[in-house]
Amino acid sequence: MQKVTDALLSRVGSLVLSPVLPVAYPGLSFAPPSDGKYLRAEVFHNAAKWEGATAGRMDQGLLQVTVVWPKGKPTIQPITVADAVMAHFAKGTEMVSQGRKVTVTAEPVMATPIYEDSSTLVPVTISWASA
Repeated sequence: MQKVTDALLSRVGSLVLSPVLPVAYPGLSFAPPSDGKYLRAEVFHNAAKWEGATAGRMDQGLLQVTVVWPKGKPTIQPITVADAVMAHFAKGTEMVSQGRKVTVTAEPVMATPIYEDSSTLVPVTISWASA
């Protein structure tokens, strides 16, 4: 499963934004920047499914990339960033890590902005599968 996680997180790291936003990766120490603008990446592995005798085991899950923005700022900016994340992970996008191919299986979904005490969060959920 590490190869799948590596492929997905590597793709997150290759996202080109202007200005550049730092990424909080799972399991790594992260200090939010002073402007409060960054991305948070999380990988979720679901139960594998079986695609018959010839295709075999199919691992599947979700990648969630959350745009974190300071509360009180216009929401159009984090939504624009979320749109860029969605385009970067369009349905059919393929990634490879150490010979393991991972494919985005559906169009990414952007959630309604979530307003917290100090931040606005705009989650983007990406479905993936890997044989």
